[in-house]
Amino acid sequence: MTIPEPGDPHYSGPIMPPPLSDAPPRPSHLTERTRADGQSSQSNFPDGPVLPPRRSAGLAPIRILSISDSESYLKWATQLLSSLPDVEGRVFLVDNPILPTDEQIASAVAGTDWEHREVPVIARADLAQVIADHSPDIVLGAATGPIVAQVFLTAHTRAERPALISGLPGMGLPASGKGMNYRRLMDAFIAHSSAEVAAYTEASARSRVPCEVLLARLPMLRSEGIPQLAAPAELLAEATPPSDATAPSSAGAARTGAPAAPRTLLFAPQAKVPAERADREAIIAALAEFADRHPDSTAVVKMRSRPGEFETHHEQHSYFEILDDFRTRRVPGADRIELGYGPLSDFLTDDSALVTVSSTAALESIDRGIPTLLISDFGFNAELLNEVFADSGATGTLAEVAAGSIGFPDPEWLTENYFHAQDGQLRRDLGLLATRARAGQLPNRRSALLKQKRMLIRAELRTVTPAPVVSAYRKLRRTR
Repeated sequence: MTIPEPGDPHYSGPIMPPPLSDAPPRPSHLTERTRADGQSSQSNFPDGPVLPPRRSAGLAPIRILSISDSESYLKWATQLLSSLPDVEGRVFLVDNPILPTDEQIASAVAGTDWEHREVPVIARADLAQVIADHSPDIVLGAATGPIVAQVFLTAHTRAERPALISGLPGMGLPASGKGMNYRRLMDAFIAHSSAEVAAYTEASARSRVPCEVLLARLPMLRSEGIPQLAAPAELLAEATPPSDATAPSSAGAARTGAPAAPRTLLFAPQAKVPAERADREAIIAALAEFADRHPDSTAVVKMRSRPGEFETHHEQHSYFEILDDFRTRRVPGADRIELGYGPLSDFLTDDSALVTVSSTAALESIDRGIPTLLISDFGFNAELLNEVFADSGATGTLAEVAAGSIGFPDPEWLTENYFHAQDGQLRRDLGLLATRARAGQLPNRRSALLKQKRMLIRAELRTVTPAPVVSAYRKLRRTR
């Protein structure tokens, strides 16, 4: 899914991270994590791990410094850097109220070059020193818009600035002009499908944010060619509906080509969608019905955080709380729904299936050939961030979820969306940007620099101004 930026209609979080004094109490171990100011020296990698190129395509090595602020962006950054040949990568987290915990970090970096390595945390005030210390060819702003804006502003203070690139950690449609504004100092933006390239090229022009839009696969997608449904043939045979064309159909009936009820039905939730509690309760009700109807199967809600941990976006109606309510009311099957934690890859087994509203987890599931369903009961639109799946052939109702009837996308849709062939073009594009940075050939964006500073100042002011005052000011502006 796309990550809503401040100013989007569906964005409800703070425009800038709130002052730490106003943030929820921070887990105690975070105060002990290594920081660039030297307050702690527990890390084995106090300056960030230097990773010599593990894969080589015979290209001149480039140095990439990545800054993240949350677990989803950290996952994207470490997977991206691990997939690129001839890259010396360094990864940092910037201290902020949505800083991931150790467990979230471990899940985010699982399967990457940063697995079992320390990911240092730095203060925002230390950004300039970290960039100066490591002299990167490229700075990757793998963070939410306001943090990226500050990272890029800091990088622009260098006499010979590095190339600046950014992107989103999942599906990026619809393209957000507001998100582009926070990244207006970037030289390049990474998109993940041909449709995204077109959308962000248009958003760039509309927002007057000049940048290249580069095409890359989402780094967690590892399949060669177009993914194929990997379900055993006997399960496919079981799920084939009767040949009698007059047989009545129902929402819960198994569809042609869909495997029988999976041993594990995995639900991948999101913090922002669906927003209404009633919709979220309907999802848990369908999972409970599945568990009740299939005693040999297990339903799992794959959580991205434990109670008290932070994610990129705040979740108003927690599935943890909803499931607890269902269990208290003794809803049949609710006691057989499990909560899962850890890397998503650990749950995507051959006998599993995945359902979601619009999570990028659907793409990871499809990539492994696992039955996947996008819930259709709430619609497909920009508000739900799932329009791209409307014609995927992998949509289904909550009744089908309860029946365990989970299908797989059409090959034509896969070809056009996110599963294009990889040809190494992204690495070549980054190499060219690195060469231009070393040669001092990157554009001077002084006017954009001033605009970005004003934007951040306004955003900071809104974090300390009482909400009623901001609301009254906006109403006054609309009346003029």
